[in-house]
Amino acid sequence: MGTVVESDGVFSMDLSCDQTPEPVGRSTTPIIPRPTTTTTTDQDFPVHRPTPATTGAGDHCLIDHDNGPCEIQSNQGPRLRFGSRERSNTNDRISEDGFVMVEAENAIEAQKMEQNSMFGFKKWKSHLTARPLEQRSEVVRKLYEEPKTIQPFVSTLGVGNVLYVILFGWWISLIYVLVGLLMFVTIIGSDYGFFCLRLAWYLLWPFGKFVQKKSEEEVLGSNSSKEEVDTPILEDETIPIAITRGISKSSDSTCYLKLSFIIWAVLGFPILVLVHLVTIIITGFLVVFIPISKMNVIMIKQVLLLPPKKLGIKPTRTWNRSNAKPREMIMCSYQAVNVYYYKYTIDGINIFIVNMLPIVLAALILGYLNIDGLYVSQPTIFVLALISFIPMSYYIGMGITSISAQSSHAVGAVINATFGSVVEITLYISSLFKNNNEEGICYDDLVKSALTGTLLATMLLIPGISMVIGGIKHREQRFNMHSAGVSSSLLFISVAGAFTPTIFAKAFGAIECSDCSNNTNTSSGGFSCLECHYTVAGTKEDTKLTEQLNQLVYTCTALLPLAYLIGLIYTLKTHTFIFDTQHGDGKGHKPIVLWGRIKSGIILLVAVTVTSLCAELVAKNIQPLLTSWGMSEMFTGVTILALAPSIPEILNGIQFARQNNINMSIEIGSSVAVQVCLLQIPILVLVNVIFDNMHFLLVFNDIHLWSVILSVVIMNYIFIDGKSDYFQGSVLVIVYAILIAMFFFAPKTACI
Repeated sequence: MGTVVESDGVFSMDLSCDQTPEPVGRSTTPIIPRPTTTTTTDQDFPVHRPTPATTGAGDHCLIDHDNGPCEIQSNQGPRLRFGSRERSNTNDRISEDGFVMVEAENAIEAQKMEQNSMFGFKKWKSHLTARPLEQRSEVVRKLYEEPKTIQPFVSTLGVGNVLYVILFGWWISLIYVLVGLLMFVTIIGSDYGFFCLRLAWYLLWPFGKFVQKKSEEEVLGSNSSKEEVDTPILEDETIPIAITRGISKSSDSTCYLKLSFIIWAVLGFPILVLVHLVTIIITGFLVVFIPISKMNVIMIKQVLLLPPKKLGIKPTRTWNRSNAKPREMIMCSYQAVNVYYYKYTIDGINIFIVNMLPIVLAALILGYLNIDGLYVSQPTIFVLALISFIPMSYYIGMGITSISAQSSHAVGAVINATFGSVVEITLYISSLFKNNNEEGICYDDLVKSALTGTLLATMLLIPGISMVIGGIKHREQRFNMHSAGVSSSLLFISVAGAFTPTIFAKAFGAIECSDCSNNTNTSSGGFSCLECHYTVAGTKEDTKLTEQLNQLVYTCTALLPLAYLIGLIYTLKTHTFIFDTQHGDGKGHKPIVLWGRIKSGIILLVAVTVTSLCAELVAKNIQPLLTSWGMSEMFTGVTILALAPSIPEILNGIQFARQNNINMSIEIGSSVAVQVCLLQIPILVLVNVIFDNMHFLLVFNDIHLWSVILSVVIMNYIFIDGKSDYFQGSVLVIVYAILIAMFFFAPKTACI
């Protein structure tokens, strides 16, 4: 093993013991001086982290600049092999067969990657553990930095800064001026009046300036006739109290300053806090204005609590780093807009998903308090509840993946089977309980269309969009044909089992006509009928065929979960090698899990409950969409109800494709399609048996049947060569658009 030697504050590494000599051309261990200063600020020295240094033979040595010991760590850490011949990032390596070897950062991420490649697990892109900022790109690091970095020669004239003045700066400054005038009126609060005027000028254009807390020397230097020291009143050093020495009536001065602070706390401070809170909410929703949100948070937490005479605002060109003292700097801003904040996350959740949580709250409040449309219309509640599925699906997915990655494969498989389709199932069951023919709406046809739309989206839209985006960035991508073959086989079984009752019903159906007349007055002559329709087995008039059809439905729904179980055993136990997973036994640092098992379980249960409430609102308020707006049950089901819960899967598929991992993008679509047939449909049939009033008959229309069969054939034909590009993806997307157009122009049919 290698050793680390310290000499005169410098670390060096000795590899002469039992390590393979360093090959020519490879970088050697960096020599990094140990900082000797005990009290430093972030501006003086960067925070030193353990630095990986190559020691030869594929090992890594972690050099801790603070503690000294060296730990040799095997480079054969957790990694996975996915189907692509191009490198997805600098940490990946190419295997002999041309697949990318993706190295996991820790054991939790390795478990997630392994389960991503397995059947029956939700494919998840987002990280489950905290990633050190020093290991991320400079663009991402800037997103999480506090606005305290001084850059004296940076231009502040930009479109984003001008937009800030137009949208926020002028009215915030105006309110500060009004509050300052109010402080002047009180006379006693005049110090805070000047305080507000200075901040008003700063907030109109805060760019290229820094705010600092003045030191005692600076305060005394600015007022040579008085010597002031801080005397705390409420156990907080930020309480603005100063006592002037040399004045005989010091108690009167103390009372004066106490009264000044009370006036500020009652009249000025609450108004300005409210202004900043409104600004934080607006800029947070706009995402790209998050730098302004951070600035306003600092204004509430620090600036507004400063003693008036300790507020310092100066241009950055006057900053002298050599004379800077610890904790002087409060904030410094250069830009109001950063377009890369779409990557920003809060507790592992993307900022856009977090911003959608108020929509969920609004949907629940308005939906269950809106009696007879007193406050808002039914379409408004429908839209709010439908949008709520997007963040709830994301939180459910994050919870499922977090628990699975911290548990065994068996526990993960049970969690995924139990909660993987909970959004869709709650939506479908809530719709079916509305009963058929209520106000002329066929809710069972709506649910069947939603099931069909989910299959079309997962077989055509998700892989199609992923191939287009991935093909544009990487030209050609390769995927694992072995795992794709397993998914295709399960998909064939799923479609066959789900649509066999439909084929049976169509085979023994007939065309029935009414109001017919014989034009030739002969028994073999032609008939003219006013109304004809196709009758399938299973209607109330055909009791015998109905009984046989129900028995077939129960048989198929009993065999479908069995196929799901066999698929789990095949991929998790007996044939794991097919999915090309490779893991090493290297030891890494203990990961910081964003969501522990308990936290994930609580969030998962809360998200499932909220999803059920939103599903009830969707089913309750969908009637105007189908009657007043003239949209058919078929088109509404295959588009709106099918796509809303699938948006997280679409985004995950796109992210995987951009990182040259098209294999995961394809597996996302296949796994969801298999779950629809092997889990969702059997559960709906089971619920229909328990509750007789649902009237759910597993017989699809011809348009449902043939669109799914066509999608399965085209998808398997596209995947036959194990390669993908933007052309193949475009074919899938165009076919999907054609089928959706067919549903749009399809006439409304009678309920079965």
